[in-house]
Amino acid sequence: MYSFFSFLLTLLLTGSTVSYIFDTSHLSSKALDHIIKQLARQLQPLSPPISPFVKGYYGYSGQHYVDSLRRRLSREQFEHQTKLINDHSIPELKNIKITIQKIREDSEDDIRTNPFEKRNFDHKEKKDEEDDQEFDEDKRITEPNEDEVVTSGNFEVFHKTSYSFQQIGGYASVKEELIQSVDMLTNYKLYEEFNVRTPKGLILEGPPGNGKTLLAKCLSGEVNAKFIPVSGSHFSDTYVGVGAKRIREMFHIARKNKPCIIFIDEIDAVGRKRSSDGVISGSSERDSTLNELLVGLDGFKSSKGIFLIGATNRYDLLDPALTRPGRIDKRIYLGNPDKDTRKAIIDIHIQGKPYCKESVNTETLLEISSGMSGAQIENVLNEAMLSALRRNEKTMLYSDIELALSKMMVGWQPNQHEFSEDMLRRISIHEMGHCLLGLIASASGYHPNVVMVKINLFAPKTPGYTVFESSTNSNIYKREELTSHLMILLGGRIAEEVVYGQSVTTGASDDIEKATNIAIDMVQKYALTSPNKHLPPSLYPSVLSEKAKEKVDEEVHLHLLSATTIAFEYLVKCKNLLVESSELLLHKKVLRKQDIMTFILERYPELKSLFT
Repeated sequence: MYSFFSFLLTLLLTGSTVSYIFDTSHLSSKALDHIIKQLARQLQPLSPPISPFVKGYYGYSGQHYVDSLRRRLSREQFEHQTKLINDHSIPELKNIKITIQKIREDSEDDIRTNPFEKRNFDHKEKKDEEDDQEFDEDKRITEPNEDEVVTSGNFEVFHKTSYSFQQIGGYASVKEELIQSVDMLTNYKLYEEFNVRTPKGLILEGPPGNGKTLLAKCLSGEVNAKFIPVSGSHFSDTYVGVGAKRIREMFHIARKNKPCIIFIDEIDAVGRKRSSDGVISGSSERDSTLNELLVGLDGFKSSKGIFLIGATNRYDLLDPALTRPGRIDKRIYLGNPDKDTRKAIIDIHIQGKPYCKESVNTETLLEISSGMSGAQIENVLNEAMLSALRRNEKTMLYSDIELALSKMMVGWQPNQHEFSEDMLRRISIHEMGHCLLGLIASASGYHPNVVMVKINLFAPKTPGYTVFESSTNSNIYKREELTSHLMILLGGRIAEEVVYGQSVTTGASDDIEKATNIAIDMVQKYALTSPNKHLPPSLYPSVLSEKAKEKVDEEVHLHLLSATTIAFEYLVKCKNLLVESSELLLHKKVLRKQDIMTFILERYPELKSLFT
């Protein structure tokens, strides 16, 4: 344990360190404060910026002072300071030790009884001219030249980055919305003529991988405005008050760099709904940070010239006070890309990747990429090119794309599954049951089209699977569509029963679970009950009587039985086609829709009406 305090004042740390260390354990608070004032007066003729920093950091260690000072002085100030310190002819430097010794002799009778007592300075004393200059957080900001931007140690500020909207395929309407929002910051006089209030914020929401962060990054290179990117977790810290302090610092820098865009990625980390029990809750620190953000967006201080963009996957977690108009004026949902957007994304990411045009075409890529996010499409093309390079080939084939797609969808393991010939036939029969029923349902217009069916022994858990296009109806379905979905899910198990009778496998366990959940939702959530049996909608087991539960179970059973009956009738009619096509799948490992339709029309033209 140290029994004394040592006060270390470091004037500058460049190539060498000039410092004075002296024992202050016997000095009172007032005496120590007097020393600081005297030192400030001695140093002021040498370098004016030092005086307020001495005042603000006298309670810190010397190294902390040096590190802080180094971050806050410009390069020109450092060079000027170095020149003055290294000049030994300056008499003020020689007077510092004399001043310290004189003050110590005058303070011998004022001995501190507890050297570890907190220093409480008397702020009621009359302060001189240096004391009137308060050390404010604003002085932590580096004041640049006119061509530079104002920055700080916690935040970076960018201006005209190398990114542009040309790096993003599609989303033309979203780009226009962003450009107009930022245009209001720079051309606000034009909009004031029409009494248009400048929006203050925008939220980009949606599933991951669809370009929320990328849109904001490219926006920074498209507009003539400063850009401050930050993560929502940047405002979380162990110490109390750090989050709110950083929010204030961020808005201060934004005001110095007007017009300015603030981008907060994963904004739900800082904008989450506030707790209902106030300071009693453990989340009170997070609430304080959010409160500071709310005030910064729409408080007494003007936020004109500042535009906030937030990105999140969980809009439902955000506090209503943050998402209200006046703070967050716009809300844009970025879902999985449509066909035109997927084509633009593919065109961007296939550039520079040589591919065989006889094997790979855009229409095929559009089909297999249905339902993917932009990041998944980019990843498939990237992995496909890597696969070609591993084969020492400089041209990408469609087989490379299929391999990359399989890895992304079902995973990959280095060793194949070891199945017997009989088990492989059963797996092939199972998958062709899904595929044929899918073709029949898509021909009726009640289900998306089949893309391909595949046997993949390198998949960790799924040795076979059937791929369908994504639905265009979003989350609204007809009764016939849900029934068709049940039929396709149960088709694998029913195909095994048609060919092998009661000797079936356990491979349909996941299909049966999904089908049962859909049937339960049809009854309880959508009230799609049998004719003449009308149950109220939105019934859940927690509020049902035992008698009502029995009726729900009966309706669920009827839905599953109906789908099973329809699937069984179709597959019995197509039994020979089912067996032959499964042998073809077992041989080729993968069949696309065109291959299957060609096989049906050549070998079983009498079944054409079912599949067209």
